[in-house]
Amino acid sequence: MKLVRSDSPEVARSIASSGARASWNMHKRFFGCFTNILGLLIVLSVSCIVSTQAAIRLSVPLFLGLNGFWLWRVISSRRSWVIAGYQERVYIRLFAWCGRNRGEDPEPDILVLEASEIASMSVRTVEVFLNGPKPKIVEGWLVIEPSQAVAQDISCHILPLPRTLDPNKATLVGDEEGRLTIEWRWWCPALQLFLQQMVRDCPSIVIAHEVRSELDLNGMWSGLASNPNKDLSAEERQKLVQAIRFGFGCNLTSMLARYKHISFRKASAYLAELVREEAGKSQSAVPR
Repeated sequence: MKLVRSDSPEVARSIASSGARASWNMHKRFFGCFTNILGLLIVLSVSCIVSTQAAIRLSVPLFLGLNGFWLWRVISSRRSWVIAGYQERVYIRLFAWCGRNRGEDPEPDILVLEASEIASMSVRTVEVFLNGPKPKIVEGWLVIEPSQAVAQDISCHILPLPRTLDPNKATLVGDEEGRLTIEWRWWCPALQLFLQQMVRDCPSIVIAHEVRSELDLNGMWSGLASNPNKDLSAEERQKLVQAIRFGFGCNLTSMLARYKHISFRKASAYLAELVREEAGKSQSAVPR
């Protein structure tokens, strides 16, 4: 196990050659088709509204610009990544820079683990019961179980760094009792496909069985239906925050407004306050 900078030659070489890489990027083929269709619609609109000659003059720089942007997105996907595997090594980006030059801070941001230092990888899937018997399926996290030899070092010396308090850094990896967790929300490819790619690049990695859990909010609505003015318990507030992180904020705002008999605006403000409270608790728990 070691920590390195993302601009080090080893990382750049490995990421460029990796066949198992999760990047923050739209599907390349879809994005390429979308940009060209968008360009065609713009040219046709100009042809109808202005003139055919103006559309012809616009078409060349427009298509060059859109396809140049698409090419840049494809190339930059190698930089906007969260985890990659190459030759029995796994590279994990601990945090991402937000609006600041990478070279201004020498802090290493890549955790490098040998395959032998990883006990297993698995998928954690959550069934969220928002309102009623039919759940929303959330394939939420990649869970990495480190070996006992490195688990304590990761928990004690790597993840509790004060990066979570720095507004210029967005934390990408969490720590749950020694396990590394990566929320799989904006990353491509799909989590199951990524694990298949990881096995091809790092055959000794063990893929554990999928872990499924539930988040049931039905009981909360039943209690509010009989007593709209009751205060939610700490457990219920925590469930709401968790559901918001899964992307169900709009649904919760609507249901909270209905069951508590308050306006949509007040319900939205209430949920926003819950999220701020939870963030404050997380920051106060970080060692300084």
